[in-house]
Amino acid sequence: MGNQMKKNKIIIFLIFLIHPFFSYSHINHYDKLKIIEMDILRNGTKIGYNKYLFKSRNNLLVVKNEINFVAKLMGISFLDVYGTSTETYKNGKLIKFKSDTIQNKKKKYNELILKEDKKNFKVKGSSFKGNVLSTALVGNWWNHNILQSEMIISPLSGSLKFQEVYYLSKEILKINTNNYNTSKFKIVMRKNIDDKKKEEFNVWLDDKSKIILKVSYSKFGNWEYIVKNIEKLN
Repeated sequence: MGNQMKKNKIIIFLIFLIHPFFSYSHINHYDKLKIIEMDILRNGTKIGYNKYLFKSRNNLLVVKNEINFVAKLMGISFLDVYGTSTETYKNGKLIKFKSDTIQNKKKKYNELILKEDKKNFKVKGSSFKGNVLSTALVGNWWNHNILQSEMIISPLSGSLKFQEVYYLSKEILKINTNNYNTSKFKIVMRKNIDDKKKEEFNVWLDDKSKIILKVSYSKFGNWEYIVKNIEKLN
């Protein structure tokens, strides 16, 4: 098992070499997008949505997000989330981020800004306040660079997680009546590098558009984020 995991990490490293669009400096290819809408499902039933709006002007890319879902167990809500956020990129580099979220009637927030040295973010969140290396990534599912970053910043609260990414296979993914050629990955997240407790996510990346089409994970049920609509500039 250990040798197989090492092999997968080597494979994903080679993928990054072959496909330079994964690098942070090439995030600007998203400037051709207007909207990505994702349905949020739990145990096969739609419970909400995740919607990203893209606006590009000159060397700036602004991504606005709205997320809204209610998960119930035995008819009783156990996870109720509504949040909005705005990410701003300059020349392909994240320079600021701001979010406000209500989760189970509790307020969460995160505000991030790139410091003058451009090597660190200053993070002011409801769960973490401090400096973070600017190679870290805010964890939103629109951005395929989540498959490259080793450190993820929670968009809800600013908390930090470490991750490993493994390439799994090529797979034809069917969404409604459309078939997509995708690359499937597994993300393993931990609060600390050596933690035994972990979260695992499966991610399907469209080989053509380089858009994440689906994410699945298990936590108090089987969750899926599935793209239902993509709009591009004419």
